[in-house]
Amino acid sequence: MKKGFKGLDKNFKCLDHQYKVGETYETSDAIACQTGFHFCENPIDVFGYYSLSESRFAEVEGDGKIDTHSADSKIACTKIKIKAEIGLKGMIEACVKFIFD
Repeated sequence: MKKGFKGLDKNFKCLDHQYKVGETYETSDAIACQTGFHFCENPIDVFGYYSLSESRFAEVEGDGKIDTHSADSKIACTKIKIKAEIGLKGMIEACVKFIFD
């Protein structure tokens, strides 16, 4: 299992998939940037995919089949759990913690 951070739109959707805190979602395959559920281990990388001002952010756990992206910490997985919505303040705190760890 890998832990990380996911960006979502203002409606808590990503690519037309509706997410809810506390829920676990599964799919059959994971290929980074192509298919599966995506998130980033490094919270800073999330900002490359989602804007600060128009997005919502969540702490997640990914499991099952896992594929990594070669350019950053983006991960595709076949099973994702939305642990908590953390907001922009939570993302900034996660970025600072990631840098110092």
